[in-house]
Amino acid sequence: MSTLTKSAVQLPPMSLRVGKATAKTAKAAPAWSLRLARSLGAENAVDLLVHQHRQIKLGFLKAALPGPWRSRNFHRLMRLLAVHEAAEEAHVHPVARRALRHGREVAARRRHEEKAAKELLISLWRTGPDGPGYLRRLNEARRVITRHAAREEREEFMALRQAVSAPRLRMLGAEVRLTQAYAPTRPHRWVNNEATNKLAAPVLGPLDRALDAVRHRGGT
Repeated sequence: MSTLTKSAVQLPPMSLRVGKATAKTAKAAPAWSLRLARSLGAENAVDLLVHQHRQIKLGFLKAALPGPWRSRNFHRLMRLLAVHEAAEEAHVHPVARRALRHGREVAARRRHEEKAAKELLISLWRTGPDGPGYLRRLNEARRVITRHAAREEREEFMALRQAVSAPRLRMLGAEVRLTQAYAPTRPHRWVNNEATNKLAAPVLGPLDRALDAVRHRGGT
């Protein structure tokens, strides 16, 4: 589970084509949803998530730096990873599963990769920025998550741009933003799909944020 094997079955090029379900998904979103997206300042979900992928890559580099800021950078990275994956698992992968040709295979591969990455992140979280083996675990997680992000952009995000209308992608961006506002801020092993993310957010989200506030006040 600690690495993503090269032997995983590659999806055919047809996975980037629009399937029959696309015609329904690509229809213009209702006017009320567009108004809601605008009121939330929503941006295209794919653009938002790709930007966060760049932030995550930079976050790994910052979390590796020695010095007094390492702990802060580590916790910022873990929080970004947690809310990013929560939004993808709760909203983005389900849309891909329904809208894309070979969508079930695409979404299943992403969930498998995220489950493997989450095991590494749990180990990294338990080690902490000052624990033994921190840099080794950080680099292992970085390699796995960077590969996952590249596959996500290539196999899923490119296809979503073709299969889903621009208004719907903006609405999806609003859903991503809302989810990230209250999602858990650290990795939880059993929270790894649409249902568990939506069930866990009202409980684990506030709990994690309360613990973050205690840590912040304590200066750790």
